[in-house]
Amino acid sequence: MQTIKQLFKAGIPTLVSVRGAAFVIQTADQGNNLEVDFMQAGSFAYRVMAVGSGFKARPVLGFDGLTITATVDTNVQFIVTDGDIDLQVTSTSVNVANPSLPVSNSASPFHVTVDGTVNVSGATLTATNVGINNTGANPVPMTLAASQTPATVAPVAVAANTAGTVLLAADAGRRAVRFYNPASSAGPVAITPDNTTTYAQAAIVLNPGDFWNETEAPGAAWYASTPAGTGAAVNLQTVKA
Repeated sequence: MQTIKQLFKAGIPTLVSVRGAAFVIQTADQGNNLEVDFMQAGSFAYRVMAVGSGFKARPVLGFDGLTITATVDTNVQFIVTDGDIDLQVTSTSVNVANPSLPVSNSASPFHVTVDGTVNVSGATLTATNVGINNTGANPVPMTLAASQTPATVAPVAVAANTAGTVLLAADAGRRAVRFYNPASSAGPVAITPDNTTTYAQAAIVLNPGDFWNETEAPGAAWYASTPAGTGAAVNLQTVKA
């Protein structure tokens, strides 16, 4: 019995001058890519193709030589015996140079960790937990809705010493609202988020000629309040999707 280990170069038929009755491939590190020709009395007798680790052959009348051809460079270890010992390969380990192998194992799915960049073609990926980093060096691009419609709303007069004059009702489709206290107004006006906030309590106060562009809560309801001494007018413009 002999154990032989040899590198077979791609596409080059290699003669192995060995005589035996049984032939077993123990390992072939590039998978089932070998062609084995069995010689008898110096002439070609049998041929097997696309074999690799675990292949066993016992030609009738044995063989007095082998010609092995690999499609890619392959390290092969094989055993040749005269038949006095029966051989069986029960487990093999194969390294395949081409990683593009389809895998299907629904009972015990494979979990794969990938390092580096992954290019996916012809498949849909569903992400369940995604983090977005919006940094100055790599900002996230943003686009506005396809259609934005500005509109002028009728001015609202607010009498002196008034709280809770309605300027705009709530509207979820509103993207922005602009408030302007004309320079011709008699006095200041407060823009408030409810009908109970008085002028003295307000956070947004527009003097005559002042302007306020509301973009954080444009769809809310908005009201106006004035001080005791003067009234005002509020010009309005909205933007809707």
